[in-house]
Amino acid sequence: MSEELVRMISDEIASSPCRAIPFYRYMELCLYHPRWGYYRRERTKIGREGDYYTSSHVGDLFGRVMSDVIADMRRFFLSSRRWLLVEVGAGDGRLMQQMMKGLKEKGVDRGELICCLVETSPYHRSLQEKRLKESPYPIRWADRLSDLPGGLPAVVVSNELLDAFPVHRIRMREGSLREIHVTRCGERFCDTDGPLSTEALQAYVQRFGLRMEEGQQAEVNLNARAFLREVGEWLDQGFVITVDYGGDTEELAARPQGTLRCFSQHRVHGDPYRAPGEEDMTSDVNFEALRIWGEESGLKNLLYTTQGDFLVRSGILNYLEEHQNPDPFSEVARRNRAVRQLILPGGMGDVFKVLIQWKGEGTPKLKGMHKNEAG
Repeated sequence: MSEELVRMISDEIASSPCRAIPFYRYMELCLYHPRWGYYRRERTKIGREGDYYTSSHVGDLFGRVMSDVIADMRRFFLSSRRWLLVEVGAGDGRLMQQMMKGLKEKGVDRGELICCLVETSPYHRSLQEKRLKESPYPIRWADRLSDLPGGLPAVVVSNELLDAFPVHRIRMREGSLREIHVTRCGERFCDTDGPLSTEALQAYVQRFGLRMEEGQQAEVNLNARAFLREVGEWLDQGFVITVDYGGDTEELAARPQGTLRCFSQHRVHGDPYRAPGEEDMTSDVNFEALRIWGEESGLKNLLYTTQGDFLVRSGILNYLEEHQNPDPFSEVARRNRAVRQLILPGGMGDVFKVLIQWKGEGTPKLKGMHKNEAG
């Protein structure tokens, strides 16, 4: 673990009047400290040599199907000379590369599309610049959405972004709602109960009817609300595609210990204090909250479903091919396996959810998606 990060967190705990800090602050430092945070470190995080996989690392099909969907969305931008494709938190740039390739194959002209990546990590931005140096479209990087040109139609994509936002952890103790804080227990950090650090936590519980039994824990992702507000303020017209793992309030509440987990070398565990700054930390996304917060920010819900259902609706089965080649590592065999991995229940197909929102006049009818399915 990072001794510097541990020392900094320990000093912050020691200087606190109650000798503890909210877990939200601990997670923020572990993941996003400018020098020692997990996402700021210069090390491979995604893929075989990293800690976890995303859908864009299962071949190139996920990005290709996404480009099919985005090309359909483009129909609603034809009155505009230019439009933007924006990916927020693009990691190593693989998904953007796949979407660009698909859009180019579909005849999207270089003069109409600007591809934008919102990225705050210098290391990840360097990976993106290297991967996208042969881009068929102009590219812009920004630290935040508001730094990008406004007034143009846009498609805003995030893939496994919101699950990595720092979260507040709450727990029911003797009939009262408490917030989990972090303190020192000998040589390591540990949980301790503390007061709610913001009134928004009690409001969240009431708003979404979260019923918690004695000892039950849950995560509250208030940064997701702030993100949707930012999108809603910046976007004049366009679509927002959110892909992540999670569910609605009732589904998440069915796990009494919450959904927080850590990833290290493709192994999952539940101890966020094992290696501060060295491991990924995530929690499931409340898509019910995203839909409601989105509406409050001017975003209309068009579709909410599983990744498997979304990809099937969007034509991924068209990429399946019959073949007689016995080689399991042939290109066709690998592609067919990728299709199954992305859509089948019990894995990526139903663990991941997809939410599509729209800002603008009317309610666009996208191919394969029916009206009022977002709930």
